[in-house]
Amino acid sequence: MENYHNIDFKEVGERIRNVRKSLKLTQAKAAELSFITDQFWSRIELGHERASVNTYRQIAAVLGLTLDDIFYDDATRVRLHKSFTNDALLTDCSATEKAIIGETIFALKEILKRNRTQ
Repeated sequence: MENYHNIDFKEVGERIRNVRKSLKLTQAKAAELSFITDQFWSRIELGHERASVNTYRQIAAVLGLTLDDIFYDDATRVRLHKSFTNDALLTDCSATEKAIIGETIFALKEILKRNRTQ
């Protein structure tokens, strides 16, 4: 099973920058809306600075994201993993079985999405 706890802060910054740009927000405006300085925002986007959880929550709120969206390249897979960890439907499954079921559903979803466009 993947380790969801290794976080590359340069990638985190890239995700933040990409979403900010897609929303057509300047760093200064995004920083202002999240109550941090534009210099700090810039350092976060470059991966040179790590912020507090609260600051990342503020950034997520401004960008319309969740913390999972900010920290994980594949937030959908993380959400799926979390839901299967706590899902009553799978209470009799081991952690390995839950992971296999989750990966199977994720793969099936990708196949269905690809076939949708064909």
